[in-house]
Amino acid sequence: MNSSKSLATAAPPLDVLIIDDDESHMESCCQILEDGGYRVAAARNGQRGLRIAGSDHPGIVLVDIGISGMTAIEALALLAKTEPSAAPIIITRDALENTAIEAAKLGAIDFIAKPCDREKLLESVRRGLVLSGLRRQAKKSGAVQSPNPDKHDLLLQGLNLLSEAYSAGIGKRQLLEELGGLENEAKDRAGQIKEKERAIQEIRNDFLEADAIMGKYNFQKNALIQMLLDIQEKFRWLPHPILSWMSGRLDVPLREIYIIANFYEAFSLEPRGRHAFQVCTGTACHVRGASELLTRVSAALEIQAGQTDGNRNYSLETVHCLGCCALAPVVQIDDEYHRDPSRSKLDKIIKTMLTEETQA
Repeated sequence: MNSSKSLATAAPPLDVLIIDDDESHMESCCQILEDGGYRVAAARNGQRGLRIAGSDHPGIVLVDIGISGMTAIEALALLAKTEPSAAPIIITRDALENTAIEAAKLGAIDFIAKPCDREKLLESVRRGLVLSGLRRQAKKSGAVQSPNPDKHDLLLQGLNLLSEAYSAGIGKRQLLEELGGLENEAKDRAGQIKEKERAIQEIRNDFLEADAIMGKYNFQKNALIQMLLDIQEKFRWLPHPILSWMSGRLDVPLREIYIIANFYEAFSLEPRGRHAFQVCTGTACHVRGASELLTRVSAALEIQAGQTDGNRNYSLETVHCLGCCALAPVVQIDDEYHRDPSRSKLDKIIKTMLTEETQA
């Protein structure tokens, strides 16, 4: 394929735009994707790539970490404004940790090591186009939505009233049907009611936390993914009541929220531990001993990949790429990256975590 090809000569919408000044690698990726049935265009620098993205709206934008004319981070920031529905994928040879983290914050859904593995590239593009389609649907239905305050604010008030009732020693049925006429029975059930009081107050506080997060983005549907990331950071997982609450607040079908939650590996629909261990199994890490590292981490935590320990101290996961190929094999523990840690180092990290939990 001629790398100077632009979206102007392709029938919109374009499937994939590649921004890469490594011509041989760009040609290889183009060939793989075209053989896979995708419509592809390419640009050799960031400025041209962004012009193409703005005029022809690609679903996927592959961005080389070392593009000419601007940094990949600058390109991603501008792409989010130019074509917010696009799903960016970073192409990297020796990604730096900070660069990878910043890229993920700016919407990068995956990292692919150079030279691109055919199956990895096709799978990342396939998944990315699903996400891009969801974003476009949300945009068509109206990007900005004001919250529906009546029903949900009343629910908050109701939860608060119910909490106050439990705090006063009154159960829900007594409140609605007898309004305190069964004081003696309420006293007999004080222990159970106190537990309900705490549970109701926790639910209410969780909903208020979710409202605060959605409020940061003015309840905009097209910010749903970032909202979910913030919810995940706050609660360490995506609880069903919170997702259902967001569905009503944003007027987004709950099914669509679950599609996105299942799409991203970063999201969890199951409770996670207070500390996250993520072992990279991408190409670079795989060839440098990721399987042995995973076995070592699993043994240290005494859980398997995909599991959380009984006390919810730790969760262990595998991820396709952490964007730190130069450190391979690598494990991310909370916000820190560790290059091929020994068993003794892992034991020391875990012991320190337990000590801090005890002192907290």
